[in-house]
Amino acid sequence: MTENATRRLTGGRALAEMLKLHDAGPMFGMGGFQLLPFYHAMLDVGLTHTLVNDERCGAFAADAWARITGRPGICDGTLGPGATNLVTGLVESLNAGVPIIAITGNSNRDHSWKNMTQEARQTEILAPAVKALIRVERIHRVPELVRRAYEIATSGRPGPVVLDVPEDVAHGEHGFPVEDLRADDTAKAIPARRIRPDATDITRAAALLRGARRPVVLAGGGVHLSRAHDTLTAFAETFSIPVAHTMSGKGAIACTHPLSLGVFGRYDRIANGVLAGADCVLVVGCKLGEIATKRYTLPPRDVPLIHLEIVAEEIGRCATADVALWGDAAAGIADLHAELSSTAAQARQARAEFARECAGKMREWREGVMPRLTSDEVPVNMARLCHELNNVMPEDGILVADGGFAGHWTGLLYDTKRAGRGFVPNRGFASIGYGLPGAMGAQLAAPRRPVISLTGDAGLNMMIGELETARRVGTPFTLVVVNNAASGYVKALQQALFGGHFQSSELSELNYADIARAYGCQGIRVEEPGALAPALRAGLAERRRPTVVDVVVTRDPKKMLPGVDNRAVQVKQGDRIA
Repeated sequence: MTENATRRLTGGRALAEMLKLHDAGPMFGMGGFQLLPFYHAMLDVGLTHTLVNDERCGAFAADAWARITGRPGICDGTLGPGATNLVTGLVESLNAGVPIIAITGNSNRDHSWKNMTQEARQTEILAPAVKALIRVERIHRVPELVRRAYEIATSGRPGPVVLDVPEDVAHGEHGFPVEDLRADDTAKAIPARRIRPDATDITRAAALLRGARRPVVLAGGGVHLSRAHDTLTAFAETFSIPVAHTMSGKGAIACTHPLSLGVFGRYDRIANGVLAGADCVLVVGCKLGEIATKRYTLPPRDVPLIHLEIVAEEIGRCATADVALWGDAAAGIADLHAELSSTAAQARQARAEFARECAGKMREWREGVMPRLTSDEVPVNMARLCHELNNVMPEDGILVADGGFAGHWTGLLYDTKRAGRGFVPNRGFASIGYGLPGAMGAQLAAPRRPVISLTGDAGLNMMIGELETARRVGTPFTLVVVNNAASGYVKALQQALFGGHFQSSELSELNYADIARAYGCQGIRVEEPGALAPALRAGLAERRRPTVVDVVVTRDPKKMLPGVDNRAVQVKQGDRIA
């Protein structure tokens, strides 16, 4: 080809080729007329489009796929209702820092605002739900704006980007210069670019840590976005610093590691108690929101606080930082490690008793809760369910946790056996319904890894049509249904605050194993705790289709809220618990 060679392509074809150049994975959505040239071209260039039954499910599946791979997940929606159905899923990704490219079709610009079918002010609706909304106004800018979308989605705190494509841009043709049809290789995965904290601030933070005898690390989901789990584990081990984590930060170090304190905040094992006696706190990749801080009462205000965060304006929002480290989690931890390296041996010696104390407290906690973890109660106790998940899940397994009960119980009790993203909760927005599409996205992202997802019956009811999608695609995950015939978390809170009986949180008694079999999936009903382990193993063994394990759990609201130490659940009137 000559230096000025061009290729005449539709806008839709150019869009497909640009996604292919950026190594795009499976796309989840529901096609429409506006983008038909794009869908047609996807087949030619070797991209996969997975038809879902609701666009929100497509966004959730793309979100889970992105969390496992570190590459932007792809979803789409047609003009109007398709685009607006994406909002909940996109807000999840925005709040959690997950890279997504959402492609929406829009009306032909020659006829916009003339009552075109399904037309809506969708760009205005979508804009607050994403990190950036890019409207493709001119066909020749398709390659440039796809690159820009990837750059925004994968840099800084990652997030979702909408590419809004008018019908006439997708269907129109243009002679694209060959040299313009290229990818930005630096933006194909997170973190695209790393920024290091200021060296002076690193020195100040290191001085605080050097003098501490009982320091604690609080790790959030930003550790995973930075791919910093190995860096953090090495840092904790080298300087003998225990690590607590949020639900999103689970796996920052392995939950089975001797330095792991488990989850901190509203639900904790020992972490809150250890924090109360800490003399320095290092927060890494955590926004210190409501759940993590137990309604903004943690960490202790009289303890020196170092906050390492990629988004500068998050530092100081919920807790005053003595030292603010603006930068990438892995880069910041590595710099702290280097600054402190000459005193590593002395630090380990000085903190040896503290480390033994923390490990002892965790052993005592496990011994104290073992009767609940091994409970033979019928219906099944949630603690027993989580215990059996820990027993059967292999080291490389992925557990997806829906909002509500699923996230809180597993956040408290599930143990990752190695560092890294092995636990995928939708804590960005915490809407229920993530469990099924999240399992599908995670399984497609890691086809050789076992995937189990925990969802409630209320969450599954929202998304049950995606069993058809999962069966069609052949994703062999295991979906565990917490079946309490209720919106259980709300029911438990209603009982705790007001007592009595509430129609607003109760569901019909359904057998989800039967429903699963009607969809062509494997369905297993569990009514007694002894059947849990065999059912979970049967699900993991099935590698051709999804398995639904329908677990009948307690209907007693007093036993529904997470907590396994037999203390009374304290809920203040007016608290909003997500």
